[in-house]
Amino acid sequence: MRRLFFGSFVLSAALGANAAPVTGTDSSCLPVVDLGYELHQALSYNTTTQAYTFQNIRYAQPPVGDLRFRAPAHPKTNRTSVQTGSELRFCPQGVPVWQGDAYTPIGKYSSPANAFTLQAWEESIKDGKPLSVDWNAGAQEDCLFLDVHVTKKAFEQAKSKSTSCGGGGAPVLVWIHGGGFALGSKTGTPTPGYDPVGLFEHAAANSDQGLVFVALNYRLGALGFMAGTEIEKDGNLNAGLLDQKFALQWVQDNIHLFGGSKERVTLMGESAGGGSVLLHMTANHGKGSGLFSQAIPQSPATIPTMQVVKDGYSQFLSYLNVTSLEEARAADTIAVIAANAAQIGAAATTTYIFGPVIDGKYITDSPAKLIKDGNFDKSVKVLAGHNMFEGAFFFDPNVTTNDEFSTWISRSFAGLTNKDITHLATSLYPPQFDGSLGYVDMDTRQMKLWSEAVIDCNYYWVGQGVRDKGYAYEFGISPGFHIQDLKYTFNDPTSPAPWPKAQDALQEAIVTFVQGGVPEFTNHEAFPHLGSHGTIVNITSQGAVETTRKVNATRCDWWAKLSQ
Repeated sequence: MRRLFFGSFVLSAALGANAAPVTGTDSSCLPVVDLGYELHQALSYNTTTQAYTFQNIRYAQPPVGDLRFRAPAHPKTNRTSVQTGSELRFCPQGVPVWQGDAYTPIGKYSSPANAFTLQAWEESIKDGKPLSVDWNAGAQEDCLFLDVHVTKKAFEQAKSKSTSCGGGGAPVLVWIHGGGFALGSKTGTPTPGYDPVGLFEHAAANSDQGLVFVALNYRLGALGFMAGTEIEKDGNLNAGLLDQKFALQWVQDNIHLFGGSKERVTLMGESAGGGSVLLHMTANHGKGSGLFSQAIPQSPATIPTMQVVKDGYSQFLSYLNVTSLEEARAADTIAVIAANAAQIGAAATTTYIFGPVIDGKYITDSPAKLIKDGNFDKSVKVLAGHNMFEGAFFFDPNVTTNDEFSTWISRSFAGLTNKDITHLATSLYPPQFDGSLGYVDMDTRQMKLWSEAVIDCNYYWVGQGVRDKGYAYEFGISPGFHIQDLKYTFNDPTSPAPWPKAQDALQEAIVTFVQGGVPEFTNHEAFPHLGSHGTIVNITSQGAVETTRKVNATRCDWWAKLSQ
C-alpha cells in the first residue's frame, strides 16, 4: 500500500481502506468505559505495546444546522447501545492546489536516496503536479471525536482506584494535528499516520507508570475558522480552536476513567497544531486555558497579523450559492463540504484563506506578541521544536521581481500596511542574494520570510519566554522540510523513518518530558535548558547533540510587534 505524506496528512493510495486492528483478544473481552452520556468499548488491543485503543469517542454534538459556525456543544446522552467507534471520522477539508503541487517533490527529497539541492528542489516544485484525489472521501461534518490509546496497566489501575482527584494516574499526551487549519485529522485520515506505537515502547522502557495518548479532530477551513462581522453577531469566531479547548476540557473531566491523570497533561501539536498549543498557552490574554501543565509545540505556525482575507466570508457564500449566514446554516452538508474544498483549493500560493483570528475574548493577540510581553501561562513547562528548513515549499515560483515580491507579501499576510510591506521588502528582507541574510535567490527569499514570520519566530519567542526552565530542539536531518519530522515523532509501519537513531532520540525526548518534565537523550542524560546562550539539541541522523539556536532576533522582534 503506497503512502503519500504531506502537511500533517497521510493518504493511502487505497482511499477509505481501514487497517485491521491489532488485537490479541476477542472483541467481547475488550473493556467498556462508562462516560455518563454514553458507553464506549475499546476497538482493539495491541499486543506489542499492550495498549487499548478507544476510537472515535464523541466529545461534542454534531456541529450542523444551527450549530454550524458556533462553539461546540456537549454531547447528548445516548446509552441505548455500546459505542465502538469503528467508523471513519474526519472533518471536511480543503487542499490548496499550490500545496498539492508539492506532494511528489516532498516525497522524493525526504528520502536519503535522492540527493537534495536547492536548484533541484525549486525546479521540482515548478514542475509539480497535483494528485487526483478526493480529499473528502468519507469526510463528514459530524466529526468532533477523539481517540484514546492507553496501556493495559494504566487502564487496570484506573479500575482498582479512583484517579479523578489527581492523586494518581498515568501521564497524558494530547495530540493536535496540523495542516494549515484547513486539512488533516487526528489519525492522518483516511488511514493511520500518527501511530503512537514508538512512543508507547519508549514509555514502557523508561517507566512502569504507563501512558495515555489522546488525539482529536477539530473543525477546519470555513467550518472551523470563518471570520467576519456576521459570524461575530450570530456565531463564534475560532470555532475550530474552541473545539480543541472543548476536547481538552473533556480530557480533564474524563481521562481518569482511562487511567490518566488530569494534572499530568502534556499538549503537543505540529504546524497549525503547534500554533494551537501556543494559542491555548496565551489565551485569555496570558492566563492560558488552564487545561494542561506541559507543552510540546512543534514547528508552531500562526499568521503573525492574526487576520484572514477580508472577503473569505462572501467568497464562501458565493461558492455555496447562498446569500446569508442563515442560508449557509440551512444548506445541505454535501454542498457545504464541496464549497469549503473548492474555496480552499483556489487559495493563493502560500495561503489557506482561513485561520485563527483575534476574537477579543479567548484570543486577544498573536502568541508571539503575547509571549514577548510576558502574557502567557508561565506554569506550563515547555519543550519547543522546529525544523531547519521550515520554509521549503512556501514560495511562489512565479515571483521574479521585487514588485511581485511585495505583492506576494501583501497577499500572504492579510492586514499588513503599505509601510509594513515596504519595510519588509527593502530593509528586513532586501534583494541581497549573497546568502548573508539567509537566502540566495527570489525563491529562498520568500521561504525565509515565510518561515520566520509564521514558524521560526514563534519558536524563538516561546523559547525566550521560558529560556531559564524550558527546552528546545531543532530537527536537523537534511533537508529538514516542514513536516519531515512527523515520520520521526510517530511510526508509519509501511514507511519506516530512514534514520532510526534520530527517531529514537526524538521519541525518547518526548516521552521522558511527558513522564518526568525533563527531556532526555537516549543515554538518559538530561537536555540543557535554553538559557541566555540559546542552547538547544539538534536531532541528527546519528542521534541528538547539543548546539546553539540560530534565529534572527531582529526580524523576530519586528514580527512580534504586529497585530494589535
